[in-house]
Amino acid sequence: MFPKKVHYGLRFLLTLSGLAEGTHLGVAEIAEREQLSVKFLEAIAVTLRKEGIVDVRRGAGGGYSLSRPLKEITLYQIVLALDEKLEKEISTEGEHNTEKAVGRFLLSVRNDYGRLLRKVTLEKLKNYYAEENERIMYYI
Repeated sequence: MFPKKVHYGLRFLLTLSGLAEGTHLGVAEIAEREQLSVKFLEAIAVTLRKEGIVDVRRGAGGGYSLSRPLKEITLYQIVLALDEKLEKEISTEGEHNTEKAVGRFLLSVRNDYGRLLRKVTLEKLKNYYAEENERIMYYI
């Protein structure tokens, strides 16, 4: 459903969500933890910084951190930043009524999708992540 860029961005943000306040983490370390491409993750981090979702601190001890609390970052903001297709123009015009009807339907679906994504916060996604981690049992 989402492109890889959004999946990787969410994994990046979930990693940052586990940091103590005031700490930062570098892209290379996150990429290694998540087994992702450093170069691709760096491009994602830059985009998220430009959109105000993450902050960056340069120099020793620097790296990325979330720019605001988890409950203030919505999935819509993340997807909008990383998926250029979300705001792509949908035409409700055309020569045939079928073209118009399909366009109106697709516009309605996109609007509903956007409303749903606005309701889901990074906090909720982190809760799903925590639930998945609780399911894992280790046996010695």
